[in-house]
Amino acid sequence: MNHSQLFSRRTEAKVDFRPDPAPQSPFSQIRRLAAYLRSEVAPAEDLTDCPEALNYLREYTYRKIFTGTSHEDFVELDRNYPQAVDWLIAIHQVETSNFRSTRK
Repeated sequence: MNHSQLFSRRTEAKVDFRPDPAPQSPFSQIRRLAAYLRSEVAPAEDLTDCPEALNYLREYTYRKIFTGTSHEDFVELDRNYPQAVDWLIAIHQVETSNFRSTRK
């Protein structure tokens, strides 16, 4: 069982991930995000069907790279320099890939 499914069963759940067919429901968004992440290549069209999931994934990814960053730090950086967040995530991917290829 996924943790999100378990946490949704609380009396005062903050986000309800229980099955819900509504297109913008947390359940539907996270299901679509999981499908996108499993694919080899991003789809050609814009991803507009899971905006909250993508926003949280973006913050999660940034904070996973820069582990000392708080939510407040991320929000401030994203408000003032949103392009920096995207660039730093992309740079990290390139550098990590380069590092892995030189280790072999």
